[in-house]
Amino acid sequence: MKIAVFSATGDQGIAQVREAAAQGHEVTAISRNPTRADLPEGVTPLAADYGDHDSLRRAMAGAEAVLLNLPSTSFQAAEPLLAAVRVIAEAAAGSDSLKVLVFNTSMPVPAERMGIAAQDARLEMREILMESGAPVITMQPVVYIDNLLQGWAWPSIERDNLLYYPHAETLDVCWISHADLGKLMVAAAGRPDLAGRIFDLGGAEAIRGPDLARRLSKVWDMPLRFESMPLETCGEIMAEVFRGVATLDADVLAREMTKKYAWYNDPDDKPFFVDMGPVLKELPVEMTSLEDWAARQVLPARAG
Repeated sequence: MKIAVFSATGDQGIAQVREAAAQGHEVTAISRNPTRADLPEGVTPLAADYGDHDSLRRAMAGAEAVLLNLPSTSFQAAEPLLAAVRVIAEAAAGSDSLKVLVFNTSMPVPAERMGIAAQDARLEMREILMESGAPVITMQPVVYIDNLLQGWAWPSIERDNLLYYPHAETLDVCWISHADLGKLMVAAAGRPDLAGRIFDLGGAEAIRGPDLARRLSKVWDMPLRFESMPLETCGEIMAEVFRGVATLDADVLAREMTKKYAWYNDPDDKPFFVDMGPVLKELPVEMTSLEDWAARQVLPARAG
């Protein structure tokens, strides 16, 4: 199958490129600078930019499946990306070769607008794609376990043996890895009959913070403990981490992150809890256990 992967050099996209290539598909890796990534042998790099709409149309030409990943709108204005999505939707709907477009929202998306900018933008993108007439499958992962190795979570683990995260201690979280999302995205690319469906995606099990710390402690040989980060602190940390990268004002970014994590912790909506049983019946892939994921990581403090 000819598969085109957008944002192919990002953490989520590159995992999908590797999975599709490993399965023997003919893969095109689309990115503003696709040669910056260590692409698997046989993968075709193709430069395109979300601000250059003609390049988006060219990138999709001849593809039988498109895996659409988009930059975060938590840290930048949404309208330029919404405009790009309109172009991609139109091109997908008019394509003679395309059998399915698999859209990765990269986050939980509610059924209606909640006044949380990043979620509202993803919801609008989903609506644009699904209303275009293109064969669209939407994949909505809840939260990435790989986040623990990023700049907003890893420093406290390395420095203080502290898993400091904005989750209530009693919050059931179905962490999913980039690699498992890649498996599910590629599986969906082979199921055009599922067009029109929306799948919430989580990991193999629900894990609470204290248990997550205990289990990672064993694999990483670190005496980790868990502490629930105040939501306002999370907003401040994220604003600082993305200072100089985000196009949004730091105060706006902090407020938006606080609102988003307040919803994530909602005990009624439970946006971080997913029963994967029904999903795996239709997209039968082998999910990775927490311990297996942890054992495969090169931890930042130990890299090199």
